[in-house]
Amino acid sequence: MIRTPAVAGRFYPGDIKLLNEVVKGYVQNNVAKIRALGVVAPHAGYMYSGAVAGAVYSRIEIPDTVILLGPNHTGDGPQVSLMAEGSWAMPMGAVSIDTELAHEILRGSPTIQSDMKAHVYEHCLETQIPFMQYFRSDFKIVPICVM
Repeated sequence: MIRTPAVAGRFYPGDIKLLNEVVKGYVQNNVAKIRALGVVAPHAGYMYSGAVAGAVYSRIEIPDTVILLGPNHTGDGPQVSLMAEGSWAMPMGAVSIDTELAHEILRGSPTIQSDMKAHVYEHCLETQIPFMQYFRSDFKIVPICVM
């Protein structure tokens, strides 16, 4: 399954060149990077949250796989929804889901369910990806939405 962008062109530019320039304007250069176990970053439209998101992502090394955890604003899907297969089509390029890790998480949790519905129109995780793609193009994700 390929998830198409729900908020490209509204929360952030849908054009790759413009998006790259907008993200570049929010990131900070010459700051020390750390290997973070987790971060908290805002997920609103970039005009509201871009400066903070840029500061966060400027300071971390993007790992091979990123587990994205965010609130389910739409109310679609089960209480905890993990998209376990496919990819997310993004203006800066597709990002694959780490299917192996996703299924391992599903096997280890009685609460998390494999579900696509919660992710189709949800913006919280989508808005994180362009910042990560600015710094690294070859990572995978495991997207999880929580009500």
